[in-house]
Amino acid sequence: MKLRSFAHTDIGRVRSENEDSYLCNDTIGLYAVADGIGGLPSGAQASQLTVQTLQKIVGEHAVGNKLNYERILTEINDQVFQLGRVISPQFGIGSTLTFAHVVGVKLHFGHVGDSTGLRLRSKVLQQLTTDHTIETELKARAARGEPLGMLMENRNALTRCIGQPPPLEPDCFAHTILPHDRYLLCSDGISRFIPPEEIAKVMTEAKDPEAVITTLVDRANERGGLDNSTGVVMFFD
Repeated sequence: MKLRSFAHTDIGRVRSENEDSYLCNDTIGLYAVADGIGGLPSGAQASQLTVQTLQKIVGEHAVGNKLNYERILTEINDQVFQLGRVISPQFGIGSTLTFAHVVGVKLHFGHVGDSTGLRLRSKVLQQLTTDHTIETELKARAARGEPLGMLMENRNALTRCIGQPPPLEPDCFAHTILPHDRYLLCSDGISRFIPPEEIAKVMTEAKDPEAVITTLVDRANERGGLDNSTGVVMFFD
């Protein structure tokens, strides 16, 4: 299969700084989106260190040896946590991270936070990642019939992020790649403002990965550009 990829980030129309970072490295088949946590200091530094550390670890890994993605995420978390202790001892720093690593016909994912991993297969869009937010936790508790002890006003607050005190609880999983699969990793500057059915239509109709992400970023900005918007798109032909 041939892989085509493209990544783009935009500051939006409101924020004074872009705190999103991304990876789009065809050489090692590594793609990622990281979003510095709003409300904490140095969000840009947190997301940049997150993706830089990910690329360094995977890039230096010996070809043929199996990667332990949970261990990689733990190491990234430790690096960001230590930086947070230096530059913001009181509050720390944090970032989301959603990455995909191509190994043969497998796409390995690592995920912490509320950035999103999506797959379009046979014109059907599926969210592969679970948002680590209070809202998601509340829904899971409600489904289990458990009492809800948190208020919905805080529903977008994260329950997990890179840079938190250990231990980290990342989601790691893999999917088999099929011909004509299309994948999108994006920050919530896209996923919060563009509904899934609209994302699916854009991904289905686009001729190339660049058209997908530029269209989605433009639409997020047309709707106010309230957040940074970032995405990485992969087409497997």
